[in-house]
This record gives sequence, structure tokens and C-alpha cells, in this order.
Amino acid sequence: MPGWTLENSSPTKGRTFKRQLDPMEASFFWDGVFNGTADCVQHLRLRLLNEADAYIFSESNITRTWLSVKRRYPLLGARVEVDNEEPHFIVQEHHLGRLNANEVVFGSVSSAEEAQSHVFEIFDGPWSLSNNLLARIFIFRETDRADVIHMFALIAHCITDGTANNSFLRCFLDTLSSRSEPPISGLEERLDMVIASADLEPKQSFSLARRRWRRTIGFVIFGIRAGKRQVWRTHASLSFDPPTSRVPARSRVLVTSVSTDQTTAIVMNCRLNNITFVNAFLPLAQVAMTRVLYRRYLRGEIDEKEWEYRKKQPHIYRGPLNLRPYLDHQWFSKGGAGEFFLAINFFFLQLPFMTLGVTTQQHRDDLALSNGAPPFANLLTFNRFLHRANMVKRQAANFFNHPLFLEIASVEPITRLEGIRIRALEWLKSVEEGTTADDTEVLAPADFPGITWAHGGSSIGNLDEISAVEYPLQSTNPLSPRSNIPHPAKAGYVIPSLPDITDDEPRISVEYWMVHLHARPGQIFLGAATTRKQLHMSVTYDVNVFEEAIAQEWLDEVKDAVVWYLGQSHADKGSVQHKL
Repeated sequence: MPGWTLENSSPTKGRTFKRQLDPMEASFFWDGVFNGTADCVQHLRLRLLNEADAYIFSESNITRTWLSVKRRYPLLGARVEVDNEEPHFIVQEHHLGRLNANEVVFGSVSSAEEAQSHVFEIFDGPWSLSNNLLARIFIFRETDRADVIHMFALIAHCITDGTANNSFLRCFLDTLSSRSEPPISGLEERLDMVIASADLEPKQSFSLARRRWRRTIGFVIFGIRAGKRQVWRTHASLSFDPPTSRVPARSRVLVTSVSTDQTTAIVMNCRLNNITFVNAFLPLAQVAMTRVLYRRYLRGEIDEKEWEYRKKQPHIYRGPLNLRPYLDHQWFSKGGAGEFFLAINFFFLQLPFMTLGVTTQQHRDDLALSNGAPPFANLLTFNRFLHRANMVKRQAANFFNHPLFLEIASVEPITRLEGIRIRALEWLKSVEEGTTADDTEVLAPADFPGITWAHGGSSIGNLDEISAVEYPLQSTNPLSPRSNIPHPAKAGYVIPSLPDITDDEPRISVEYWMVHLHARPGQIFLGAATTRKQLHMSVTYDVNVFEEAIAQEWLDEVKDAVVWYLGQSHADKGSVQHKL
């Protein structure tokens, strides 16, 4: 198996396999060591559909489900060993087949609000995972509802990403509610699907020297592009200094939604204007940020000198990209599209100066205001919005269509890895010595890239296409393990020769689903997804740096911008203009 080596084999404990983490996995591993930074919690509220199926929520059935899913996705049961500062995954066969300490925790709550508070307890307290425990689930029963449970799946980011999270939940809920269990391939075959993503890059008929040249040129191009990005934080942060970056974030999330009718209008207007919501999301976030900043300028909280500087600064964005579609096509088609492991990288987008529109020609005393700031139409006309959305579209196309796309993308985690590792070791040292980050001697200068992002973000599209509301999945759904229709995202399953209809009756319903990401220090992250035909948007932020009121104000402005630009017709506004 590429990447994995057989360390030992025992008649009683089975085999033990080992492989080194790739740079992206390693960077997220060291993030996690920094008190759970970037860890992911998925919170679900599940309801039984029939009283006769009460056994589904029993501790024995939940434990059975966990063990089954762990065998199907072996990285859930992996641990990490650090040899000479290099982290390695260790997968022990006997570890996958048994319930280990702290993997499954049961409890009770009196309400949904009390259940939600457990997320903050997980993120604000000591790291809830460890090198020996990369995933665990918490099950809380509502005391007055025997038919309801809350499930929290806490997974280290070094073994998961958005796609893997969806696969985990789909597999877990289907297994939990099914009477039968589909066969699981052997451990070697399962591990062969989760080698490092670099080893899954499409095979090229290049010599070793040619491959090295491509990697080198990828570094050069990445460096040139990074050098063009200017350094400025355009959001309304409270404070951000070196000690803050050495203190784990206190992560919180705010959520807002638009109606189903508005969501339909947004989708239709994106199609009408030949853009995607992903293309539109960044200029919408930018004009929303402009209104937030304009209020502070008009209230005197930003002086003239700072305002003049901010007006000229670009809006730089960093977001995750799913590498799976660009990896080995055979691997992708046999389940790799949904395989449970980390297969992402990051891409960067940049929009020009602040969206000030006609207000650049007006004195502050003459401005027309709406809720304390100039209205959207005065800051960014619909045509200018479309122009900026198409700028995003072209930047993304240029990045993904570059002949050295994978070589360029592979540089990003390498540039960050050493700084993240040093920060994690510094944090461990302070914990061991009982000191604060301010008191701790800095081990070495952290060589972080000299770019400060306006914000991070991700729009993950329509989750209704890959996740269900009721389980088990019907055999007519290609993602169902009982369907004989192959699907590239059906990871970890053997395709049956005939469909199995014995488990087609739904038994549980997903009443609520929310993903919580443990923010990095100083991070503010804008997310969007559509579920149940409704667009939801969220802001994840570090409360050590951002006031909740500021984060909420920005999110409200983003929602208003989405509705104003895409939730109504602008057919009378003319064609798109192509000049800045």
C-alpha cells in the first residue's frame, strides 16, 4: 500500500499500520494540539418516527453503530505518534473492533438550549481529544422526550473535512437506523483508500527531474502570488497582537437564514446572471463589511487618516477547496469522492478597494443613509456587483485551470506548518509550566506568511443533495449502501448486485443539524449552505478578538446584501459593465 507500512502483526491483536501525515494533515494535527484549534463538532437532534423502534437509541445500538463506522472508516480509530518531530498515523486492527476509553459518552439534558451549551464546554475547556483519541461522540437524551437524543460528533481536523463529515454522518445515521449491516472491506483495502492526497495525484509520465521542476515552479508561482497580496485587516477587529495569536481562540458561531422563497429567487438570479453563489458570496461580504466600517467612520470611531487608508485596501479572502475531484480518477469513482480523510487545500481570492460607489464624490454630511450607513445601491450598484462576482469567477478559473494547479496548491500548508508547530509546542510548554502565553518565552520566531485576510469563508452548496432528513436511506437513493447503483461518494461500501428493499422504511428524522468549527486565534469565518430548500449563513469567530455585536452586525449586513442583490429582480439595471 502506498504510504502505509505494516509495523507488526499479532495473532491476538491483529495488524498495526503506520503512515506519515502529509503537510496539510500535519498542520491540522498541530492546530489540534493547540487546545483543539480547528476541531469540528457536528450537533444533531434526532427523533424517532415510531415508538416501536425505541431500541435504535439504546446505548448498545449506538455502541454497535460506532464500532461499525470505525471499522468502515479506520482513521476514526487512529492515533498519532510523533517521531523526530514528524507525526505519523498508527492504525491498530484490534483497536478498531473494540470500544476504547472516552470514545462514546452518554448523558442527559433538560432542553435543546442545555444541549447547545455543551459545544462551548468542549471548545472552551481543555482539549477534549488527544493524540490517542482523534474522534469521539457524545449522546445526550432529553429528559422529557424519550424519542429524542442530541448527538455531538467531535473529530480532529487532521482526519476530516467537510466532505468526510458528511460521509461520517450519513454512514452513522444509516447504520444506527438499519436492521442489517452491509459488508465491510478488509482493513488493507480501506487504508488503501486513505493514503496521503499527494500520493493520489493523477499519474503523469514525467521523469523524476521533471516532477521536481514542476514542484519548484509551483513554489515560485505561489511566492509571487503571495507577494502581491497586501497586508491589512479590513474588518472591525477589537485587538490583535502577538500574545493574542498565542492564546487559543474562544470560538462562537452566529447563524441567520433566508426564507425558502428568497432562496429560490437567489438561485434563479444566480443562474440568470451566469454566476454561482460562491462567485457572489465574496463581493456580498465585502459590501456588507463596507457598511459596518462606514458606520464606525461616521460615528467618529475611525479617524480620517485610518479611513483614507482603509478605503484603498483590497479585500483578501482565504477558503478551503476540495481536492478529491482533482485526484486519481479511478480512486475517485470507487468511493474517493466521499472518502473519510482530509483532502483539502486552500485558495485565495482578492477584490479591489472598498466598495464606496457614488459616496466617493460626496461629503460625509451630504450622504444619504439607511440604518446609519449609505445604502447598497450607493455603495455598489447591481452592475458593479456582477462585475466583482465575475472577477471572482475568473480568478477561480485561472487558479483551478492552471497546468500546475496541484503543485501550486501543495505549497500553502508547507509555508504554514513550521509556525503552527512552534505555536503548539509553545502552548504545551506553557500548560506544563502553568504559565500564560504572555509569560512564556517564545521558542522561535513563527514565520507566518505576511498576509492578513479580510476573512475566511466557504459556501458548500446544497446539502440536500448529499444528506438526508430521514434514515435509513431508501434503496432507490444511490448513496444508500443497499442500492446497487454506484456513486463516487459512497465511500467504504461494497456495491450489492441487487437492491435491498428490506430497510426502506424511515425510522429516524434529523430535526436539527449544525457544524461548529473551533476558530483559530483572531479568525472570523463566513459560511453558507442550503438545507431543506433554505439558505443558511453563519459567522464563526474568536471572542478574544471580536465583539459579538460586531460579528452579528456583519452577518446581518451579509444577509441584507444577499437579499438585496440576489433576492429581487434587477432586470431594469442594464447590462454588466466591464470596467472598474
